[in-house]
Amino acid sequence: MRKLQAVIIKELKAVTANKTFVITTLLGPFLILAITVLPGLLTSNPDMNKPNKPVAIYTSMNDIYERIARALDSQAIPPLRTTDLSAGKEKVLSEQYAGLLEIPEAWPQEEARFYSSTGMEAILYSMINEMLNSIAVEWHSKELGLTPETVNVLLSKPELRVVKLSKDMKEETKTSDDYLGILFTVLSFVMMIYMTVLLYGQLIGRSVVQEKTSKTVEIMLSSLSPRELMFGKILGLGIAGLIQYGVWFGMGIALITFIGPALNVQMPQAISVNNFVWLIVFFILAFFLYGAGYAAMGAAAEDEHHLGQLALPLIIFLIIPMVMISPMILNPNSPFVVILSYFPMTAPIVMLVRILVHMPPLWEIALSLGIIISSVIGAGFLGAKIFRVGILMYGKRPKLTEVLHWIRIK
Repeated sequence: MRKLQAVIIKELKAVTANKTFVITTLLGPFLILAITVLPGLLTSNPDMNKPNKPVAIYTSMNDIYERIARALDSQAIPPLRTTDLSAGKEKVLSEQYAGLLEIPEAWPQEEARFYSSTGMEAILYSMINEMLNSIAVEWHSKELGLTPETVNVLLSKPELRVVKLSKDMKEETKTSDDYLGILFTVLSFVMMIYMTVLLYGQLIGRSVVQEKTSKTVEIMLSSLSPRELMFGKILGLGIAGLIQYGVWFGMGIALITFIGPALNVQMPQAISVNNFVWLIVFFILAFFLYGAGYAAMGAAAEDEHHLGQLALPLIIFLIIPMVMISPMILNPNSPFVVILSYFPMTAPIVMLVRILVHMPPLWEIALSLGIIISSVIGAGFLGAKIFRVGILMYGKRPKLTEVLHWIRIK
């Protein structure tokens, strides 16, 4: 037990004494703050999304210019009329103008154009598009002899309220802001698990490879077993990961309790103490699952490049939930997503997403946790067998299929 403890302390000190560990631990809370608080600030203060540069308007129709200019001015966006289209485009490219609106004489039969240097000013050109649509509707209604009252009736849109029902039949109104809050929260939580599991997994694998190639592992194995060495490395880095998550958990509590109320920002409902606890639980399970795999692959690898080849399947299983974030949020109870929440290699991330979006039945969570815990135990047992064979094997670069055959060696 003392030998295992010595390896744990050695690995823990090697990671926590590193500047990278300190920097990432300190930057983590700022990442959480940026992803959770900034969208709320932008939503609560729409003026932050408006340009501080003028929008140029090129048109020969004075009436249209005056109406667009008044509308822009009412939104605190400075309008500016230009008579030279080419010069206006150049000023857009030099970022003197936030954009250039060209309205031809044949408008609305001929399309208007909005020029920008990035093409990403969605809020601005959506606002201008609404202004032009309003003017076009007024023109067409006059041509057809329709009264303003008739036009208002024809254009009135019936409201649709989205209501979420809970099990006790309580009703809760949902808006697009709620969706954005869930989206940003899921992105931040998934990124935290993905980055930390991948980082610590690679640290375990590289540590094993470096000790193997430097032959120091032979000295270490003279006083402890391969199993003790493997689990010592995993547990040491696992404690380092828990220290980081402890700091981030404290930051999350501060966000909910102090920072959000102080900035008068409504925090997303998914940012809660319970969800932070689930984040830590699934990180621990994912870490031990992937940590055992990386330790085994590190023992089988000849160098770090070979480690990257052998560990490619592990990375793929981490990437699959990343590229499916949007479908998982939109339909967390679809059969495919449910299956992924039970498959051990993807379950830690997918089940966490399901909990954040819509809490599944407790038996589903218990089943997923049971599968992951059983897989962690199995991965530890099988990884130890691969580790025992591969740690002292030199001069050969085994393929993944050969590595898996080592499991049969008694």
